Amino acid sequence: MKKFNPFHLVELSPWPILTSFSFLSFALGVIIMVRSFDCVPFLFSLFLLLFSSFLWGRDVHREGCYEGWHNLEVTVGFKVGMILFILSECFFFLGMFWGYLHLAEAPAVELGGVWPPVGITPFDPKGIPFLNTILLVSSGVSVTWTHHAMEVGDFKASLVSLLLTVLLGATFTSFQLLEYYVASFTFSCSSYSSVYFMGTGFHGLHVLIGSVLLLICLFRFSYLTISPNHSVGFECSVWYWHFVDIVWFCLYLVFYWWGV
Repeated sequence: MKKFNPFHLVELSPWPILTSFSFLSFALGVIIMVRSFDCVPFLFSLFLLLFSSFLWGRDVHREGCYEGWHNLEVTVGFKVGMILFILSECFFFLGMFWGYLHLAEAPAVELGGVWPPVGITPFDPKGIPFLNTILLVSSGVSVTWTHHAMEVGDFKASLVSLLLTVLLGATFTSFQLLEYYVASFTFSCSSYSSVYFMGTGFHGLHVLIGSVLLLICLFRFSYLTISPNHSVGFECSVWYWHFVDIVWFCLYLVFYWWGV
C-alpha cells in the first residue's frame, strides 16, 4: 500500500492475514468440537485469534497515538473499511432472517405443520426479550451521549456515559445467558430452536465484541488518548454498537414477537 500511495503512512502489517487465518481455524475448531467433542483445536485456535487480534490492536494504537501515522488518508480508510465490514454483517444476519422466515412460512409436516413446532414453548416477548430491548436502546442513547460529550470537550461526562454503556451491554449479555439457561428447548430440538440459537447467539457474540471495543475506548478516554480530532477508533465502535442495536430490534420483532 505504501508503494502506491505516498500519503498512506502505515507500514505493511502481518496481523490482518494472520487474524483471518486464525478466524478460519477458529471456525473449523468449533465444527470439530461440535462433531467430535474435542475441545483442543477450538481452544488453540481461540488463543491464536485473541493473540493476533491483541497484537493487531496494539500496533494500531501505537501507530495512531504515539507515531502520528493516522492522517486523513488513513482514517478515511479505517472508516470505509468499517462501513464495508458492517455491510457484510448485514448480509450475514439477512441470511439468518431469511432462514427463520422460510421455515416459519413453510413449517415441516414432521414438526406438526405449525410454527413454532409442536412441543416448543417460545419465550414471552414481554419478558426477558423486552427487558433486553430496553437495555440495548438505553445503551444506544448513552453511547450517543458519550460521543456528544466528547465533541464538546466534557470528558468527565464521556467517561460516565461510556461506563454506563459498557455496563448495559454486560447486563444484556447476562440476561441473554439467563434466557438460554431457562429455555425449555435445546439447539438440536428442531429447526426453530436451531435458527433461534444461531440468530440470537451470533447477535450476543456481536454484543460481547462491541462491549470489549467500548471498554477499550473507556480505558483510552481515561488516559486521554481520544480527542475530538483523534477518535476514529471510538467512532467506528459507536457505529458498530448502533448496528448491534438495530439488529436486535429486528430480532425482537421477528424472532420473539412475530414468531410466536
